Amino acid sequence: MDNYDLLLKKFPSVDFRQNLCLAPFTTFKVGGNAKIGAFPTSRESLKELINFVKGKYPYCIIGNGSNVLASDKGFLGVAIFTERVNSLVLKGNIIEADCGVKISKAVKLAKDNNMSGLEFAVGIPGTIGGMVAMNGGCFNKSISDLVCYVRTEDGVYNKKMCDFFYRSSRFLNGEVVLSVALKLKVSEEDVIEQKTERFIQARSKNQPKGNTCGSVFLNQGYFAGKLIDQAGLKGFRIGGAKVSERHANFIINDGGTADDIYKLINHIKKVVQENLGIALNEEVRYIGEF
Repeated sequence: MDNYDLLLKKFPSVDFRQNLCLAPFTTFKVGGNAKIGAFPTSRESLKELINFVKGKYPYCIIGNGSNVLASDKGFLGVAIFTERVNSLVLKGNIIEADCGVKISKAVKLAKDNNMSGLEFAVGIPGTIGGMVAMNGGCFNKSISDLVCYVRTEDGVYNKKMCDFFYRSSRFLNGEVVLSVALKLKVSEEDVIEQKTERFIQARSKNQPKGNTCGSVFLNQGYFAGKLIDQAGLKGFRIGGAKVSERHANFIINDGGTADDIYKLINHIKKVVQENLGIALNEEVRYIGEF
């Protein structure tokens, strides 16, 4: 299980890096070393790599590193990065995007071709693969609204087969999103521009800047940020991790560690439960041991 020589020899075209520090690859900017970092360069090489490591090595998938918290202890396995799996094409009103495509690039492609539907995603710092797996979204819109089909290492799934729910899909259970097709609508340039600007203004008004993973907790019949605010935790910090004063569902890493952030997450859950009787559930995903 600890012998990675076979893996390195099996995929000579994949860029492997041993003892790769995860911190620069996450938006929290924390995390220790992964035993192996792997950078496949195509959908096919990613598929082959995933099918090979399954059952042989621990592995995780990292896109843009948002919505994740990597342990200070690192990850004793293969961290597979999708950033180079980034084919993006527009065919009629269908965008076909590989998992590593940045959401910002898909939004721009749609906007440049007078295609509407993705405006709500402007400013989201993730990749298409992660957004689909988490059924990401904002402003009462989700990426699943646009999905035609999703391709994984195990097959192709139409929208119904993806089991999309709020911030969830079948792809959180082990299957890896390789690519997705999104259906958009033709619209006028000025209409798309107005929608985009409205979402940009809403995001800049409510969402803080800094090293953050995005929303930390799920909104499950309530607004987590409002509950955290009601519990008096805006601005509360543990070490270098603090609750944003602009939006309480965001944690800012101000020179802290993953352990600081993890402790703060659990403190927030404890205080909200004790004071308001509501159990918060994380949206952020953990990599490694905590």
